[in-house]
Amino acid sequence: MKSTFPMQHARARGFSLVEILVAMVIGLIGMLVIFQSFDTFEAQKRTTNSATDAQESGLMALNAVERDIRLAGYGLFYGNQLACNRMNQWTGSAATQVPLMPVMITDGGSASDTIVTSYSTSAFGSLPAQLLLDTTTSAQPLQVNNATQTVGFSVGNMLLVANPILGRNCTRLQVSGTTLAADGASLTVATSPGTSAPANPPTTTNLFATAPNPVATYGNSPAEPSIVINMGAFTRNQYSIVINTTNRDGELQQLDLTNAGATSVTLASGIVNMQAQLGVSAVATTQEINNWVDPTGTWAPTSITTADIGRVKAIRVAIVSRSSQMERTTSLASGNVTSTCTTPVGTVNNGPCAWDDTGTTAAPQIDLSGDANWQRYRYRVYETIIPIRNVMWQTF
Repeated sequence: MKSTFPMQHARARGFSLVEILVAMVIGLIGMLVIFQSFDTFEAQKRTTNSATDAQESGLMALNAVERDIRLAGYGLFYGNQLACNRMNQWTGSAATQVPLMPVMITDGGSASDTIVTSYSTSAFGSLPAQLLLDTTTSAQPLQVNNATQTVGFSVGNMLLVANPILGRNCTRLQVSGTTLAADGASLTVATSPGTSAPANPPTTTNLFATAPNPVATYGNSPAEPSIVINMGAFTRNQYSIVINTTNRDGELQQLDLTNAGATSVTLASGIVNMQAQLGVSAVATTQEINNWVDPTGTWAPTSITTADIGRVKAIRVAIVSRSSQMERTTSLASGNVTSTCTTPVGTVNNGPCAWDDTGTTAAPQIDLSGDANWQRYRYRVYETIIPIRNVMWQTF
């Protein structure tokens, strides 16, 4: 009788070592292809997502700045002229003088510019009240004309005392109390120092003479009237870019300059540069912009005159947002990095370009070279022209 064991053993012997090794090689090749494809698509997804985040951040940043610039200047004009271009104010016991204009741009050089907007938040901001008595100290209340029954001051309101005709500095005070005359024709506004009016000076003597470029008296002459403007909460917002020194990422931050104890608030992340220029007309009486200028020289906040402030009809702003994803390659040929940009007049930007410029109106220069790896990121530039309507509505 024949044994069947050798035949059964032959059928059950399985895969040979060579077959197993070949299968492993094929499997490894397949895994490499799968993981490489996954890595490629994952990198594309991260790039797309970070670019989308940069786009959203840029739009939010531009919207925040644009909204404030459109409101800028409300309450700062009287008789079709700026109330003043300098303001005396107190922070605690310190008296300081600050430039005052609807939109103030401080040039940042190769870094980002800083924008400050100023406007009244009161419904009475466009209806200044005329002083009835000379005023020299905060101990002396402000007596203002209320014959038209349009004066509205409340405790805590910020005030600007000004004399536009004489070109004096404005003085910022804060209402600590009000008393309406029996006939309603005048209103007495107290601006005494104290915790209820922290913006007022700590002492009540020689009020205006202690401020920089002192004003001894705000008079009540009919030919040269002094006025009191209700600024409400007096919005003075500063917008600036703060760069993280570690990863060179940036944030758009807002700071309330009216509140001495305020801290900066982050409005948008991924913002690495902001540039702004003034759109000026030939004369204040026209609304046509014939030149765009950087806020330097005679157009710097510390140098600009009241007459030239009236010529600033619009602001153009460029905000640069950056993706959070650093590309792996440094090769320009790969198309995954940002190259330098040269404007039509030959200005070389170490970063993207904003507007197309001309020989007489150069676009702001964008310089991102503070980051050695700036070319390994993707950028979005958002620019807009924002009319300062509260200036354009003045007939001058």
